Amino acid sequence: MLYFIKDNIIHSLPAGRRCKVAYANEKLRDTIPHGVKECPFCMNLWPGE
Repeated sequence: MLYFIKDNIIHSLPAGRRCKVAYANEKLRDTIPHGVKECPFCMNLWPGE
């Protein structure tokens, strides 16, 4: 899976259906770096789980 970072939040490519962020030629990555927040819509992380 490929990821991209926008505004210090990492998103998957393609972005999740509920995610409002669009890919706009950001650098693609295949790993999740330290120090960035994960988009709950792209990474399926829901508060309280």
